[in-house]
Amino acid sequence: MPLTARRRKEAGMGRDFSQGKGALFIILASVAWSFAGVLSKWAPWGAFSLVGVRALITTIVLGIYRKSFRPVFNKGTWLGAIGVSVTSTLFIIANKLTTAANAIVLQYAMPIVVILGAWVFWGQRPGKVDIAASLLTLGGVVLCFVGGFSRGSLLGDSLALFTAFTFALVFFAARLPDTDPMNYTFLGNLICSLFLLYIPFDPDFVISPQAVASALAMGVCLAAGYVFFTAGMRTQVHPVTASIVANVEPVLNPFWAFLFLGENPGPFSIVGAALVILSVTVYGVVKSRLSRQRGEAL
Repeated sequence: MPLTARRRKEAGMGRDFSQGKGALFIILASVAWSFAGVLSKWAPWGAFSLVGVRALITTIVLGIYRKSFRPVFNKGTWLGAIGVSVTSTLFIIANKLTTAANAIVLQYAMPIVVILGAWVFWGQRPGKVDIAASLLTLGGVVLCFVGGFSRGSLLGDSLALFTAFTFALVFFAARLPDTDPMNYTFLGNLICSLFLLYIPFDPDFVISPQAVASALAMGVCLAAGYVFFTAGMRTQVHPVTASIVANVEPVLNPFWAFLFLGENPGPFSIVGAALVILSVTVYGVVKSRLSRQRGEAL
């Protein structure tokens, strides 16, 4: 094999490893975030108070992780911070207005938004594998929660659906020059911390073991998720890949509800979970083989 071709092949294998590593970190982030729905139901506080407290905890953790509490300001960081803060806030509000199932399933229309956005703004036309994986995972997520739509509210469902677009900004921002995901997740949570000012006006704000434990757990899970998410996006994993494997979160959500709240996921959720996990696994394997084949062809 010519030296140039060998170097290209090695570079391709390096990219494949990086993509796989990045996808794994995104999955771990999704696992950490998947507890948000159950914990927000446990917390008796109003949505804004809960957003502010968990954001403060997350900001402190991320500041220690960054070894700096000084925010970074640039175009990409602001875009990511807006995505983080708006998504985080609207998700908690939606959880208070509709079922946890509705809130998460509607948010995870996000892979479709990412694929279309990459096509419109970057000219990256989605391949058949990307489209098929997105549709299958989206179908699996819908199956997971098909029994819960009748219990939702129009406003809550609308806010949850809007987070599919704001969540997509988080994935796009990581691809912009001089943009570190840790910087915009820190800034986004710093912005959300301003909701602490709402606490004196929250009639539901009470200091109780359940409330404090729920808020602390939400902050820790959110911070852990962002640490894993940042590690994954720093590998330059493609936004489409990241957005698809992130569908692990809405699959786990109903199972936590079953374990901790006694909610039976039902046959649709079981079939949907299997479909999403199978789709994500096959997608990763197929994309890896396609990248390897392109490398070997050079």
